[in-house]
Amino acid sequence: MTQKNYNDISAVDALKTAQYLAVSPFIFQAVAAMKKKGLLSHFGKMSKNESVTKLELCEISGLNDYAVSVLIDLAVAADLVIRNDDNSFSPTKIIHYLANDRMTNVNFDFSSELCYEGLGYLTESLQTGTPKGLKVFTSSCSTIYPYLSSLPENARKAWFSFDHYYSDNVFSVMLPLVFKEKHFSHINDIGGNTGKFALAVAEYSKDTKVTIIDLPQQCELAKDNIRKHGLEDRIDTYPVNILEESAKLPNQGDLWWMSQFLDCFSMDQIEEILTMVYNAMSEDSMVAISEVFGDKQSNDIASLVIEANSLYFSSMANGVSRFYHSDEFVNLVEKIGFKVHRMMDHVGLAHTLLLLTK
Repeated sequence: MTQKNYNDISAVDALKTAQYLAVSPFIFQAVAAMKKKGLLSHFGKMSKNESVTKLELCEISGLNDYAVSVLIDLAVAADLVIRNDDNSFSPTKIIHYLANDRMTNVNFDFSSELCYEGLGYLTESLQTGTPKGLKVFTSSCSTIYPYLSSLPENARKAWFSFDHYYSDNVFSVMLPLVFKEKHFSHINDIGGNTGKFALAVAEYSKDTKVTIIDLPQQCELAKDNIRKHGLEDRIDTYPVNILEESAKLPNQGDLWWMSQFLDCFSMDQIEEILTMVYNAMSEDSMVAISEVFGDKQSNDIASLVIEANSLYFSSMANGVSRFYHSDEFVNLVEKIGFKVHRMMDHVGLAHTLLLLTK
């Protein structure tokens, strides 16, 4: 529940929530340990009427009685597991979602494998405007993006799973909306990453070409995917650090596409990037921006997830960006000179599609 007034919640419920937050790191790490040792998946496979003993949990996890006891007792107190009268244990709905819901798993792994340790440096990151949490992985990069391909396997997998889950699932919904405007012959995909969108375009429109514009490291990853799909004749890359003073954009293409790309930059940087696009695009071309806006979510849970994950940008990614709100975004594009041709909310999971013209 998103509170509107001070008394929207009782004192007892407020204290319960405050105490839950105070010990939430312990609960989170207990779930992470249960996941790594196979206990979470075991409870996830059980029906509500099934039960399991502590001895069986020891055998499943390979942990001793002490280790299972501290995990399972906290799981009971946190309403993840039910302790039955015979001292066996059964799953709750919460643990079923933790074990089986795809979105919950993507969010959990992103928090656990990529962000958790680095979030300990959040205050320092906010004070300096730099991602101080990134030093848990590397001290040689000022942002996470050039280092993505070098992240430890679990962290890299969590990052790409998060990125692809929230991006890929929306491509099939957005492409018909975009091509409904007109048939685009050449798309510039800024921040194209590993080429997922470009491949989706190639599948959707058989004669549309795509240029992936991204950092050199990401373009190399994209090239591998392009080669695997035999699409070198329709998809090419344009390696560039778009923030460099000497950066230039290609002067081709009738659609400029950016999917969850601009949230990787501060508002000042976004203004620079979109101004570059504005100056490079032709009078009859269009810009399509797919973004997740915190103020455009359909429910409180979605809003909480979006606002929480903004702190990934603060502590791990770059220290200056976030998931923005729609009003400040629209004000910025209009300041640059763009006209909002169309704005569609609640597209796919949580996205807004902005179509801009000169």
